[in-house]
Amino acid sequence: MFRKDVQPILEKNCYSCHTDKMRGGLRLDSRDAMLKGGGSGPALVPGNPEKSLLYKAISYKNEDLKMPPKGPLSSDDVATIAKWIKADALMPIAEGAPKASPEVASAEAEFFETKVRPLLASKCYSCHTQSQSGGLRLDSRDAMMKGGKDGAVLDLSHPDASLLVKAIHYQDASLQMPPRKQMEPAEIAVLEEWIKGGAFWPAGASKPVGMQVTAKDREFWSYKVPVKPAVPAVSGKWAYNDVDRFVLANLEANQLKPVRDADKRTLLRRVTFDLTGLPPTPQEVDAFLADKSRDAYPKLVERLLASKAYGERWGRIWLDVVRYSDTSSNTADYPVPDIYKYRDYVVQAFQQDKPYDRFIKEQIAGDLLPAATEAEHWQNVIATGYLANTNITEDPISDAVDNIGHAFLATTVACARCHDHKFDPIPTADYYGIYGVLASTHFATTGTEEVRYQRGLIYRDPKAVDSQEYKDFEEQLKPIADSIHAVIQLPYFDDILPLLQARRMALFQNAPHFETAYAVSEGTPHDERIQHYGSKKDLGDEVPRHFLQALGGSELPADTKGSGRLEMANWIASPQNPVTARVMVNRIWQGHFGCGIVATPNDFGSRGAAPSNQKLLDYMATEFVEKGWSIKAMHRMILLSHTYQLSSDDSPEAEKVDAENAMLWRHSRTRMDAEEIRDAMLATSGKLDTSPAGPQPFPPEAEWNYSGHAPFHAVYETNHRTLYVMAQRSRRHPYLGLFDGANPSASVATRETSVTPLQALYFMNASFPKECATALAKQLDQPGKSDKDEVRAAFLKIYGRPPDPQESDAATKFVQQTSAIYVAHSSGEQDEKKMHTQALGNLIQALYASNEFMFID
Repeated sequence: MFRKDVQPILEKNCYSCHTDKMRGGLRLDSRDAMLKGGGSGPALVPGNPEKSLLYKAISYKNEDLKMPPKGPLSSDDVATIAKWIKADALMPIAEGAPKASPEVASAEAEFFETKVRPLLASKCYSCHTQSQSGGLRLDSRDAMMKGGKDGAVLDLSHPDASLLVKAIHYQDASLQMPPRKQMEPAEIAVLEEWIKGGAFWPAGASKPVGMQVTAKDREFWSYKVPVKPAVPAVSGKWAYNDVDRFVLANLEANQLKPVRDADKRTLLRRVTFDLTGLPPTPQEVDAFLADKSRDAYPKLVERLLASKAYGERWGRIWLDVVRYSDTSSNTADYPVPDIYKYRDYVVQAFQQDKPYDRFIKEQIAGDLLPAATEAEHWQNVIATGYLANTNITEDPISDAVDNIGHAFLATTVACARCHDHKFDPIPTADYYGIYGVLASTHFATTGTEEVRYQRGLIYRDPKAVDSQEYKDFEEQLKPIADSIHAVIQLPYFDDILPLLQARRMALFQNAPHFETAYAVSEGTPHDERIQHYGSKKDLGDEVPRHFLQALGGSELPADTKGSGRLEMANWIASPQNPVTARVMVNRIWQGHFGCGIVATPNDFGSRGAAPSNQKLLDYMATEFVEKGWSIKAMHRMILLSHTYQLSSDDSPEAEKVDAENAMLWRHSRTRMDAEEIRDAMLATSGKLDTSPAGPQPFPPEAEWNYSGHAPFHAVYETNHRTLYVMAQRSRRHPYLGLFDGANPSASVATRETSVTPLQALYFMNASFPKECATALAKQLDQPGKSDKDEVRAAFLKIYGRPPDPQESDAATKFVQQTSAIYVAHSSGEQDEKKMHTQALGNLIQALYASNEFMFID
């Protein structure tokens, strides 16, 4: 019924908004997506049309919920969908329902392989695989849906009613799983999220154990070393550089034409935000408009690339990818006081245009690189904070392996942790080959439930550990630490542990202080054994340390003395690695166009998206290497292209052929991210603090006594750029959570963009936008200025343009009328100027809340 009757209705009326675009967070191209729903909840309640949001929307019975928005479906179409829902809304993919986009499919597979399957393996598989305790298997989705003697354990229509959910919550004394000990809250949350998302389970049979990577496997596009393609010949003078020639050739092949160019104001605002994350000042706008020279725009690009703000903007983009956090995660989420040094290292690396291959090597093996000076060596050590800044909620080594795969290789290595990768040629042995390298590495650690202080920090002066004050402190700490460890082994210790922790905290009041870094160093070199299903209790064969075969990796040389980190860094940063240059070029491209040439920046594998223009990607990747791995050279190549300088105008003809603008016939309009919105308010209001941000104001280590029941949490207000706002893994900063800031617990390749009522309410009611609006109003409300002058100045500050006559009249009238209302309710005439400033602040607050402020054309 679905393919014949329902799918045509959805394709015609719904798929333009509710597939890849995910309007309202909702997809309608799979049953699981409908069950998961969007911002308003699940779209389907199988068997019950009246309770299904989908049916309510197409019925046009609710004034606030009418879909499609352009007009109602025919009564026959509504009846067809109602009949389908009543018949359990069956929608088998085999019958032709569209598949999820590569981005969604890749994310679902990774979440399952890195979070769900290891959890099932460690907590459930010992009883519920071949032994089928209670007649139940939990090693396939079909088995879960079939269930055991108590019935199906999954209820996708009502996830909270699933037997599996009830069992892991210990809601019923007769149904408690695992039986020996309840799962941790974070583990329960993983399974709940998985079930609510439709209980995705990767299709296809597992590849054979001990899979071999073949020459055929290496024929996949991303596993072949890029070769510079010939630049296509194109007609006319439209192309400014080779980027344009590749783009135009693709457009002409599809009989498309680019739209007109952006005007100078639009281009200035676009490129300034793209490179610095800040708006242009009115003075910068005037200077650019007045510069009629041919090189006005290239000079602008160079000025922006040379600014400190450039390093901060692109440093933040990199910190998304490497899941930067100022806390450690785990249940207590301890502070990491020294990690800000890595943050600042990243900013400086982008500002200085550090060659990308060197940037890679320093982050993975900086402590092992030769250095001309002690200061250079110390910065290299700080760079390895990348590895140290792992998410320790689970296995920190696995987290480091996973992020290396995401950040540098755009490869879902994580999916090979429990078994050979189901879709890409990555054997489990390859995963543990890299795992062994990092297991041979010493990681600094911050506090845990038992050890509530930092250990393993790297000292700038290696002789610090030989000092008498260090030895005296450690000698006093050891008996306390040993006693805490012994007490924690007891069944009850609530009366003893606080006394011991108090003694430990008192000792730390007089702890010696040395300059340190939260970084890594060499450990004891060794090979690791495969962990079946990701469980350290079920070990397989030992595998030699080596790198991914599909990407040309090999075993470490026999004479390798250390962990293998330096060798791994050299392999990743090699021009012969097929993905490294492509991955970074794709990230830079995404930063300027909103979407990469490969739309899944963290996944260049078979489940990721194919390149929209592979020849262009390969051309830029080879140019990247030839230009010394210069990131700024790639910016110039992109920003000076005609393609980048197009307007965001629509073209009905092009829209029909390429609705997603993958071929770049126009520039795509994008919403500013959380950092840009907040930083723009600070900058335009004059409140932005550009002094060095330094460390977070964490409590001193002598006060650390956090636990799973009383974890660390803080919100530190600052007028520095949002890059410097304290990022916490267990609980995000309220503002960053509201405006889709990066999740510091996972590699974030692309920011989600939501539009919610709470965001609008933030601009109306939150103190921060009010304070910024008031500060700007006080600047503008000066003696001798007319209301129209003040309104004009506000528009120039916030929008980078003057108001048109209608806007000027309306805004001026608003300020005058609002001011009169305030004066009428004030205590006397002496408050008139104050009331006028307040009214002007209200106007500025409205400008901040507008689409024109938050979107970049």
